[in-house]
Amino acid sequence: MPPVKPAANAGLTLYIAPDSPDSDWARLVLAEKDVDTAVVKAITAGRVDEDFLVLNPAQSLPTLADREGVISGARVIVEYLDERYPHPPLMPQDPAGRARVRMSAQRIEQELFPLAAALAGTGGEATSARKQLVDGLKAGARFFPARGHMLGPEYSLADTAWTVLLRRVQAAGLALPPEAASVTAYAARMFARPGFQRCFHPAAAAPASASRRRV
Repeated sequence: MPPVKPAANAGLTLYIAPDSPDSDWARLVLAEKDVDTAVVKAITAGRVDEDFLVLNPAQSLPTLADREGVISGARVIVEYLDERYPHPPLMPQDPAGRARVRMSAQRIEQELFPLAAALAGTGGEATSARKQLVDGLKAGARFFPARGHMLGPEYSLADTAWTVLLRRVQAAGLALPPEAASVTAYAARMFARPGFQRCFHPAAAAPASASRRRV
């Protein structure tokens, strides 16, 4: 049977900050949900977007505008998307499993995304971020699964957060040591997912789907 897809929602718009790990996280989850007609709109710093200003006077990013309301904050947005569009599910069914995913995602968002964002800078902050990320991934390499996903057999919101982080690590040219080979292999599996390709490499997506998707 063909996979179940959520109903189209022409009013769904995700406002993002270019080159932001938090915004990338929301973008990736939206792409994984494969929501037809969803729109992603980049907000450039220093330029006033009247529509966005009306929706969110605080202008915090990412922000999701849906027919149900306006939502801000990456972690709130990704959980909302998972509940709003439950297929495919990105949270475990059991409470303990959901708690593990939330704890992992919270750590990545609060501790690691700021380091990933700092990679684009220069000077001591960028150097420190590079060292902390490489050292941390090397030390935690044993927790990356040889197969499958981070917290179990199913792909989850924790995997989406790790995918965004590891994409930043790759883009910054950080060379992971041989001891972190499991991290590199895990990243390759995540980068090969159709949702990742739709999100970050839309030109490489299937031509049949490119004409109808705007994620």
